[in-house]
Amino acid sequence: MKRAARNLLLALLNGFILFFHSERLFWSVWRPGDSIADLIVTWLAYSTLAYLFLAAVWLFRINTVWSFYLAGAVYGWLTEGGLIHTLYGTEASAPFPISISITALSWHALLSVLVGWYATARALTSSRTRWMAGIAIGVGVFWGCWATFLWRENPPVITPVPQFLGYACGLTVLLAGAWWLNFRAGVTRFQPGWFGTVLSLSMIGTFYVQHVRRLGWLPLVVLPAVLSVALVPLWLHRRRQSCATGIVEDRPMVGSNLAYLGLMPVAATAVYAAAKPIGLDQVPVASIVYYWITGPAGLVMLVIALIQCARPRRNGLSVMRGTGFDTSGTS
Repeated sequence: MKRAARNLLLALLNGFILFFHSERLFWSVWRPGDSIADLIVTWLAYSTLAYLFLAAVWLFRINTVWSFYLAGAVYGWLTEGGLIHTLYGTEASAPFPISISITALSWHALLSVLVGWYATARALTSSRTRWMAGIAIGVGVFWGCWATFLWRENPPVITPVPQFLGYACGLTVLLAGAWWLNFRAGVTRFQPGWFGTVLSLSMIGTFYVQHVRRLGWLPLVVLPAVLSVALVPLWLHRRRQSCATGIVEDRPMVGSNLAYLGLMPVAATAVYAAAKPIGLDQVPVASIVYYWITGPAGLVMLVIALIQCARPRRNGLSVMRGTGFDTSGTS
């Protein structure tokens, strides 16, 4: 029961971290029609995905940047093809097969997992404070730039700068709290149970069945196919890792690093406030980010990750030193 309670807490905490980067960073501001109740329901849905993400990290002994990226791809495809249906080209902005990368790889794997979860977790445990400062400022600048895409929506969503700052600060405080509790609860000791895994898969499966009913055979082919692309190399990666259980190196969070997250809303607000005077409101930010930068980058990184995780290693063991998130374990 103690492990189950910890797993539930960790799913909720990491669900919020992924919810922040995948959902609230995407929508950027408090929009007309947003409600606390809807946000809580969405957070709980992401907590289900977070449980499966953490289970994948444990099961496949994920301990390198490339294996984390493939775990992020699994998370992204489950989000876009299990929880919702955009993986199947239902959005005009990302027809199939472009939808395989946008947004599962271009946002969820690349930004939410690799930057928002993996890089942030490493930075929080590092003695080099500039890592955390750099990530916070980088995410903040991206946030402020990305938020301007709402100005081009119909109808436009233009948020006053003080309101934007308040919203960004409030979310960042919750994010910092989630990370603090994450380490206090022992995220590096997460070990999934059968009940939690089956329950999480069943909840995602409920949405998936609705997609099949609506779209026919396409979800039955596409989702298993793309998941296999990531899961097979991850299984090969797992077989090369140590058979020892638990965490290879479990480093605590450096408490002072958490304060650097405060740079994120400051940088975001500064960019958002300066966007119109410098003409950023005339730039198609969403198209540039998706089609010119993160979309192609997501596919390139997928290919590299597949090669890195599938190819044999001479010593048969690949353990990345110096992070608090190096895992190995037995199923």
